Amino acid sequence: MRRYSFDFADIDELRSYYRSQLDPEGTTDRIIFPPEIGEGYLSYYKISPEVFLLINNYRANTDIEYIRKPIAEKDIILHFRKYALDHQIEKDEIVSTYSDSYTPGNMRCMDARNGERVYITKGAEVRSTMIVLKSAYTKPYFLKRGDMAERVDSYIRYSHQHINKFYLSYRQSQLFDQIVTPDFNKIENYLYFVARGIRLLETFWKDVLKWDTENNPFNINSAQVGNIYEVSNYLENHLQEPFVGVDQLATMALMSRTNFFNMFKEIHNQTPLEFFNNKKLESSYNMIFSEGLSIKEVMVNLNYSNSSKFKKAFYDRFDVYPDVSV
Repeated sequence: MRRYSFDFADIDELRSYYRSQLDPEGTTDRIIFPPEIGEGYLSYYKISPEVFLLINNYRANTDIEYIRKPIAEKDIILHFRKYALDHQIEKDEIVSTYSDSYTPGNMRCMDARNGERVYITKGAEVRSTMIVLKSAYTKPYFLKRGDMAERVDSYIRYSHQHINKFYLSYRQSQLFDQIVTPDFNKIENYLYFVARGIRLLETFWKDVLKWDTENNPFNINSAQVGNIYEVSNYLENHLQEPFVGVDQLATMALMSRTNFFNMFKEIHNQTPLEFFNNKKLESSYNMIFSEGLSIKEVMVNLNYSNSSKFKKAFYDRFDVYPDVSV
């Protein structure tokens, strides 16, 4: 097992620590894992002197233990992730263990004065981003609103008691993917990550402002969220068939029609029919421009019956006509 012990008191020092441990000859923003430890990278960006963005994107090739030591300052750590951890709250630290259970992505909020031990097992896929808010950054928020400190404290407390019930919103999920699994061929510099980190941070403050213990994001049923994603996968795997209808999809998800429709739209930012039609169009685009299929072949494969409507929808979606000869 590899062990790494650190704290969040000085992020520049933390970056240097991991550079020396993993990638001493590296010259890019990314700190690349050596093959015996993992496949992937870590990245650290300074959004401002009091706000930092940390990115994890790797597959562990050995067991890893991270020991985050507590610090004196009440810094806040926002941990957005698309992998599962099982948590145990002990006297003065959190003990977190990698889990292969399903998660659509979630976020936890931590007080840096509490330490943590994280156990990542060999073969684990770790995709996460942390935003560290130094106490000098949060203090003006707390002074401006008398109840803000109490709200954040409640948010921290509930985010661990109900961690499996708090999933990323569509906007958070979209920003997360852009930060953690970006297309590096289209990225010019670190400002790409800083800009998206700021927007992701804004979603946290909006959640805190609208949150209270009677009506909060942790009340969401995690099983239903999982069912929504199972339905999404079903639609993606049955694009060649007619759309089955919201009623049948809601039955598959074991939910009422209204609850299913509203939660599906909140997660995907589209209605089920819009999601289905857009996935069909994306598939048709790949068939035409990557696989070289004709329009007729695509229409047969994806059960399109009207060529005029298909071409119009394709153009509206991609701003190009579905004809490689054009």
